[in-house]
Amino acid sequence: MKSPMTERRMVVLDSTTSTQDDAAEFLSTAEGATVGAVLAKTQSLGRGRFGRTWHSPNGESLSLSIIFHEYADHPKPWLVGMAVALAAAGAAHLRVQWPNDLIWGGKKVGGILSEVITDPQGRKVPVVGIGLNLSQESWPEEIADRATSLKLIGAATTLDPEILAAQILERIELLPEPLSWSDLRPTWMLFDDTPGKKYILADGTQALAMGIGPDGELIGSVEGETMSIHAADAHFGQG
Repeated sequence: MKSPMTERRMVVLDSTTSTQDDAAEFLSTAEGATVGAVLAKTQSLGRGRFGRTWHSPNGESLSLSIIFHEYADHPKPWLVGMAVALAAAGAAHLRVQWPNDLIWGGKKVGGILSEVITDPQGRKVPVVGIGLNLSQESWPEEIADRATSLKLIGAATTLDPEILAAQILERIELLPEPLSWSDLRPTWMLFDDTPGKKYILADGTQALAMGIGPDGELIGSVEGETMSIHAADAHFGQG
C-alpha cells in the first residue's frame, strides 16, 4: 500500500478540537499537499462513527488523522479505512471488528473513522482518523462497561503516541494495495473478531454478524434471513 508520508510530514499538535477537522483544513490549502498526517496529544471534540464523541484525555490517547493523497477518487474508499484498521491492529496487537473497531477481550480499545474530503482540485481524498486508548483507566459511565485501554490489557506495545503513530504509518506500507476486498481479506482474517457479534440496523433491528462479503460489506443474519449491510447502515450492539 502506498505510504501517505512519501515526501510529506506529520503535523504534531499539543491540543486541538479534532484532528479530522485539522486534516480537512490542511486539504483546503496549498500547504495540504505537504501534510500526510495530523497527530494531537489531546483533542476536545474528537468524534467517532454516527457522530459519537471520542474521549481523548491529555496524554492518555492516540488521536491521529491520515490524509491519503495517493488514493484520491478511490472507487471504494472504505477499503482504505479497513486497511488502516489492520495497520493499527498490527502495531498495537489488537483484533478488528467490522468495519473498523479495534478490540481486545470483547472491549473496545480504539476505532477508525473514514471520511472523504474534497480538495481544491475537486478530488475526493480519503482521510482516516484513528483513536486509540493508551493509558486511560476510567471512562464516562455510558461507555465504561465496554471500553478499555492498551495499559489495562497489558499490551506489549508502546504507550507513547508519537512512537505508536510512526509504527502504524510504517505498517501501512506493508499492506497490499486496497483495490478490492480480496486484496485485504487474507490479512483481515488474521485479526478478525467479527463473526458472532451483535449489531444494530438503522431501524433498530438486531442482527448477528456472520462474516464479510466480496466488497467488504457485512454479511449478517436477521431472524434467520441472510443480508448484506454496509458500514453506514449498522453499528455493533452489546454481546
